[in-house]
Amino acid sequence: MKRRKRETEVFSLSFLDCICCGFGAVLLLFVLTVGKKSDTLIDIKAKIEQVIGQMENDISLKDQELKALQRSLTTIRNENRYATVEIDEKKKMQTELEDEFALLLAQLASMEEDLGKLLDDKENMPMQEEKPPIPIPNAIRRQYLTGFDIQGDNVLFLIEASGGMTDDVYEAALARQADSDEEKRNSPKWSRVKKGMTWMIANLKPTSRYKIILFNNELTPIESRYGSEWFDPTDSDVTLEVLEELDKVVPQQGANLEKAFDMVDEMPITPDRVVLIVDGLPTLAESYEGSSALDDHDRINMFRVARKALVYNAPVSVLLYPMKNDPGAAVHYWRLADEQGGSMVCPSKTWPNT
Repeated sequence: MKRRKRETEVFSLSFLDCICCGFGAVLLLFVLTVGKKSDTLIDIKAKIEQVIGQMENDISLKDQELKALQRSLTTIRNENRYATVEIDEKKKMQTELEDEFALLLAQLASMEEDLGKLLDDKENMPMQEEKPPIPIPNAIRRQYLTGFDIQGDNVLFLIEASGGMTDDVYEAALARQADSDEEKRNSPKWSRVKKGMTWMIANLKPTSRYKIILFNNELTPIESRYGSEWFDPTDSDVTLEVLEELDKVVPQQGANLEKAFDMVDEMPITPDRVVLIVDGLPTLAESYEGSSALDDHDRINMFRVARKALVYNAPVSVLLYPMKNDPGAAVHYWRLADEQGGSMVCPSKTWPNT
């Protein structure tokens, strides 16, 4: 019997190939899918890390803000504590002030009560005479005598108290010598001299001391019962007494200027200002006798010897109440004042009232 030839089975080989191809395709697909997923995961990881970094940055900022808020809170708490302490101190101070105010009110009430008692005592006290004020004629016109310097530390007033100081005319002054002492004291010219003297005392500087010496045939200083030879212009008691003593002076006899100037050089306290109040040239002298009938030439010589007797080297100012028939006096007294560094003034008849 003939053997039949075995035919090759092609189908089985093709199936395996298909299987292998399919497996390879699946494997390739898996590889491709895994690679793609890996890239996607890397992107996702990067995004996640970016988000985490942003969140960490935000957390850091929030942490810094939190710390700043904590510091602010600490500061506020400290300030609040200080404010609380200050408020407590102010409350304590207010309480102390209220206590002091209450004490002051009590003291005020006590003082008012004492004042009421004092007023009652004053009403029941016996009345006493008040001292009259110092008469100061027109005291507001302090610069009326322009350039007339009386502002020294020790001011000496030399006042002529002769009979010529009773009137501006020689014949009238001579006729007044027959008047009573009271009439001579109240004569118009002498009254002007006393008012001018009052004005000058009132216008001395507060630290000044002054002295008044009157001269005619003799020298007569104004004295005070207080014992002081140089007077304080701010002492109203002394000033009133000085003015009262000046008001008692009777202008009479002649005028010895030489004797007055001799006295100035011998004073124990040297004045730094001399105010000479005269009405004309002198009529008497120690070292010059003159003729029996006194004339202008004799009076000029008497003035010259008086001028030589003045060794005093300080300002001498002259207040001249001139006699109408003695015109040369103004020239001689002006020269005296100029040489001594002072000034000469002829006041008006209305000074110092106007």
